[in-house]
Amino acid sequence: MNTQANPLAEGIIREGTFKLENLEFNTKFWARNPSLWKQDKEHQEFIVKFLGWQKVYDWTLERLEEVTAFAQDVKANFKHCVIMGMGGSSLAPEVFRNVFGKQSGWPELIVLDTTNPDWVAAARARINPAQTLFIFASKSGGTVEPSSQFAYFFDEVKKSGVKEPGKNFAAITDENTGLQKLAKEYNFRHTFINPSDIGGRFSALSFFGIVPAAIMGVDVRKLLTIAKEEAATFGPEAPVKENAAVKLGAFMGACAVNHGKDKLTLLTPNDLATFGLWAEQLVAESTGKEGKGIVPVVGEALHQNFDYREDRFFVHLATGSDDDKRICNMVNELSERSYPVLTIDMKNPYYLGALFLLWEIATAAAGAILAIDPFDQPNVQEAKTMTKNVLAKLAAGDIPATISAPILVSKDIAAEVKLDTLAQDVYSLLESNDYIAILPYVYPSKETEEALLALRDKIMLKTKRAVLFGYGPRYLHSTGQLHKGDGNNGVFLILSADPEVDLKIPGQQYTFGQLCNAQALGDFQALESKGRRAIKLHLKQPLAASIKKISDLF
Repeated sequence: MNTQANPLAEGIIREGTFKLENLEFNTKFWARNPSLWKQDKEHQEFIVKFLGWQKVYDWTLERLEEVTAFAQDVKANFKHCVIMGMGGSSLAPEVFRNVFGKQSGWPELIVLDTTNPDWVAAARARINPAQTLFIFASKSGGTVEPSSQFAYFFDEVKKSGVKEPGKNFAAITDENTGLQKLAKEYNFRHTFINPSDIGGRFSALSFFGIVPAAIMGVDVRKLLTIAKEEAATFGPEAPVKENAAVKLGAFMGACAVNHGKDKLTLLTPNDLATFGLWAEQLVAESTGKEGKGIVPVVGEALHQNFDYREDRFFVHLATGSDDDKRICNMVNELSERSYPVLTIDMKNPYYLGALFLLWEIATAAAGAILAIDPFDQPNVQEAKTMTKNVLAKLAAGDIPATISAPILVSKDIAAEVKLDTLAQDVYSLLESNDYIAILPYVYPSKETEEALLALRDKIMLKTKRAVLFGYGPRYLHSTGQLHKGDGNNGVFLILSADPEVDLKIPGQQYTFGQLCNAQALGDFQALESKGRRAIKLHLKQPLAASIKKISDLF
């Protein structure tokens, strides 16, 4: 794939490339040599188990008949397909859904990666369960979000009068998981078994991404073939200085390590905006650990002549669309003002598979420069454990008062933050090149999302800081690792709320609303346990009005 870099970015890329050449990146990476990242035996044994994604396009192409035959079966029998997953199991399908759109004659794809009951109810309102295929996608098979969604929608399919409700479900998972057993027990329509040596965030070109893409009518053979052809330019024989994946990885790693620029700001036109969500997870979860991290900033409003801090570097994903002209104008302005910018050209939507692969290799390269293991996620479990503790209390009928407390402040800053001086207190917490993260566990109605993005923009304009934004619980499987694994560089504003209408989870003693709020509280507790600066606000309905009141404080 073609890349262009402005002079400052070119110099940084040369530094990073020199480092990667000294590390023998191209040789060791394709030989699956874990010493590229870590020297200790424990890490090395782990790393070699998660490099199956390097040439996964070949693996998937060999099994494409199974995929396309299933897609034709779904096309003939269903009007909608709902993906029930989180993180790597849902973000690639979300990108395919947005980039390609609804294909004539094919089922409409809906991606559900939430426990918010208003969000679940909105998905339910769009479908007839009897005419919908539900795909339970989970590498481990035990993820609480899709497990809860499965319980709810299986019950809805039964209520719709389907005699064999299991035939409205399919599974994508690894070998010998609980999900594989569940699929057999409930007589699912089909089960796709993915290679176990592919981590979730590196799984876009495996069954997790390709099956949903095929079901919505994307020509997946063309997509994978282009990815394979472009892979030749990323491979061990490609000159490092002409290798787009290595260039991006060198840029990312050298910016963070040598120049104090750890805020990777993605510039994407509207037709590729959701790719940022996928790249955000890949970069944040892969690099945010051991007190280090490259901080992906996606979906940020762009302002002419904005005075960005020196911690920024920019990657422009160019599509040539009408909206991309707006981004190109911003790129030209940034270059004139001596910010480092790298542009990556995507010729057409079918180069999306190649773009996934490029970013995966680049992230592995950046991880080598940072000397971290890009394939583990050591801090993700902490929020899950805290949530389980809250749910155990709920199941016992003990509702923690903190779950709906108007404001919670982590203990290390408890004396410094009050509700009536919230903005001033938050701003006073900022140090050096800290970022702020707004983390709402709410349904993004048009009015609510507009209010949230206005709050984000207001804080960015006042502080000049990078302001991250991610809906919970989605971000727990994405930037959540970075939040807890980096050098304590963030100030976190968690927003929870009681739903407009709650939904029961069949077989559980708690509702979707209670689960969602338990996850918000669990993450607050996990951040607090890591000494992070976290504030949790529980909002009242109507949400948009409550968010605007918070915004007025800032």
